[in-house]
Amino acid sequence: MRMFVFPAIVFSYLTLPANATEHQIFHTARIDGHRSISLNLLSNDVARDRDFDIDVVITILVKNVNRKILYIDWSRHTASIKCGAPAIIKVGGTNYNIDYRDSAGVDWKRDLWAAICKTPMS
Repeated sequence: MRMFVFPAIVFSYLTLPANATEHQIFHTARIDGHRSISLNLLSNDVARDRDFDIDVVITILVKNVNRKILYIDWSRHTASIKCGAPAIIKVGGTNYNIDYRDSAGVDWKRDLWAAICKTPMS
């Protein structure tokens, strides 16, 4: 059993960012007309800090116009989210107030907030 579990864990770890590119994208920015940068939700959990609701882990991918992955940022970027008023995203120890009335696609922090706070949870 142990021989099966370890390879399964390693395989799921290696394929998770690839799966996230198709199912968990919350923001995409186009650069130089030939590439796009996608910010993807890797995971979310109840926030450790009581002032926030949810902690998330974000990955970054760069693709070309043919959707081929050019770069995967294997580091894990964390953020904390407060859904209620005032809406806040905490990244790297800095709090950012979110204006949820802004249009989608303008600001990645607003899009992250919307993906977490405005998406029905099952």
